[in-house]
Amino acid sequence: VHSLTHKLVSLCGESARGLLRSGGTMTISNQKDIDECTNLLKQSSMFHACSQPTLVKIAKDMEKIKFEPGEILLEQGWPQTKAFFIADGQIRRERVVNDQTHQVVDTFGNTEPDKFGNRKIAIGALHVIHSEPAFANAKAMSKGHMYTLPSQVIRSHLGDPKTSEEVVQSLAVEVRRQANQVRWLMRTPLLEQRPKKTNVIAVTIAASIESFYRSSLNAAMNARLSGQWGKLFPNMHIQLPARVLYINGFKGLRQFLDASVKPDEYSSPNLVRLGLSFTPGILMTPLSSVLEASNAGHMNPEPIAKRWMRGNVWRMVREIIFGIGLNQMSDYWEERIPHSVIESEALRNAAGSMIAGVCSGYLSHIPHNLSTLKLMTPSKTYGQHLGSLVQQSEARVPTSLPPATRRAVATVIAILFPRAVMIRTVQIVGSFTILNGTINGLKYAELPTSIPTAF
Repeated sequence: VHSLTHKLVSLCGESARGLLRSGGTMTISNQKDIDECTNLLKQSSMFHACSQPTLVKIAKDMEKIKFEPGEILLEQGWPQTKAFFIADGQIRRERVVNDQTHQVVDTFGNTEPDKFGNRKIAIGALHVIHSEPAFANAKAMSKGHMYTLPSQVIRSHLGDPKTSEEVVQSLAVEVRRQANQVRWLMRTPLLEQRPKKTNVIAVTIAASIESFYRSSLNAAMNARLSGQWGKLFPNMHIQLPARVLYINGFKGLRQFLDASVKPDEYSSPNLVRLGLSFTPGILMTPLSSVLEASNAGHMNPEPIAKRWMRGNVWRMVREIIFGIGLNQMSDYWEERIPHSVIESEALRNAAGSMIAGVCSGYLSHIPHNLSTLKLMTPSKTYGQHLGSLVQQSEARVPTSLPPATRRAVATVIAILFPRAVMIRTVQIVGSFTILNGTINGLKYAELPTSIPTAF
């Protein structure tokens, strides 16, 4: 029985293991606490099939712990000496993998029941027996209390044959329930994605390679919009250093803001996260304008010192979408690709970047077209440029339709299926893949200059 217990403990893989680093310990001394504790044990995968007398016996040997918001209850890698059963409050689990922080499943404690009717209230119950290293950090998100089960206590109770048999039955049911599914999936929300450790030289190398790719695709896209081809690599003495500063700006600002601003400390953390995700794109718009102006000299004869200011309004919108795609969205999709589909870290990074590139390329295309047309023909208003795009789309609408209907359909096509959208999407997909792939591939290289991780 003991051998089977240990085997099932390993198979279940409930990966929360750690050391309690909190004060406020109180021994259970009244029936109310015992009832609350036994109810929590009944909801855990290790004890849900145990009889009431067994649960009461275990509960009487547990301790009650109070915690405060922001309190670190577990640290990744520390020995797990106690299992935790959250009665009130919320606790977030975060695991650091490859220098990036991921939320594990979701919040424990006061949450909605899962499809089996249980809340996620137990942390570390299946790995406390041998005090194994903590799988992830655990941080209190609110005030609350929980009950702890020390490793020596659970070992003592497993010495009882009846308790041991009931625990084995609980774990056997849990193993069957979890068959053919991954229990611990990393699912960090888009705006809560944390940055990876970024090396400045790696970013510089990536941006240098990508600048030539981007310039050639930009020339193709401008030709598609204007009907006139320019040089594939114009003003590279300006484009190359500007692109290096531009990409380092997106990556560096994300690192800096993540280290400097803590959204959970504000009354509206999601609004703060939204603002943080917008900031790199807003601040990098001037550099982006210089890059765009370098490609438009064949259409706009103004000096580049003046030309770069044309189309800034919609270009800022485009840069915000580009920044979120390059940073948060690429990490978001990489995190969600099942390991059963792609195991290689490099391929997962590339796939995540490609999916984010498709999303960003499509969503940013209208802002890109309007800003580019304004750059090449500044005498026209944005409304006039949009009207020209609609007029171009009318050629794709059957002439048999009434004029008003034809115009409406052309407007929908111009917005939902815009001109040169495939070129723009291919450009962004390639840029994200080159940038994130090169940076990810060089992150383990012994390069002298690094931006430290924000965790």
